[in-house]
Amino acid sequence: MSTEIISFATLLTISYLFGSVNSSIIFSKIYKLKDPRSYGSKNPGATNILRSGNKILALIILISDMLKGILPIIMAFYFLESKLLVQIIGLAAVAGHIFPIFYKFHGGKGVATSFGSILGFDLILGLICLMTWLITAFLFRYSALSAIVTFTFLPIYTWLSYEIYTITYVYLVLSIVVIYKHRSNIKNLINNKETKIGNKSKK
Repeated sequence: MSTEIISFATLLTISYLFGSVNSSIIFSKIYKLKDPRSYGSKNPGATNILRSGNKILALIILISDMLKGILPIIMAFYFLESKLLVQIIGLAAVAGHIFPIFYKFHGGKGVATSFGSILGFDLILGLICLMTWLITAFLFRYSALSAIVTFTFLPIYTWLSYEIYTITYVYLVLSIVVIYKHRSNIKNLINNKETKIGNKSKK
């Protein structure tokens, strides 16, 4: 068995476990706040923490979730030569956040961790995705819509950047998963029940 395969398998496991650590649940316990799975969208992520009115904590969680995607990618670039394998390591961190082994495989929607993994993999591509999110959020003030629009365009951005099918397919899979995790938000958007950024939940 080659060294790269061993490194890949090890990093894949570390990345998934690292992604499985949910910062919003942990910090809520530390600060003796309500479990984010018990209010708002019931999603353990930065956006739902923001609904509680704690902007500082929401920012801390946002940064923590992005680091879960960035750090495994940095380690992967150090040990692996294949960009495709590095990209998959980032995907494992997102999978950990969405399907965490520590929380019975019920996690967040993976947006911040995905952004982190994309930024770590390709800074320019990541910044383009962040700009897409910010512009959409500025125009419509819906976090979910911003995520849906961004991840709809992600495979297109990836293809225009690389023109490589395998790398594009990985981010196509990522986009499908993230958008699927927003299916309830899509229904809320259609029915005009989705909470805007900065407002308290309608639920």
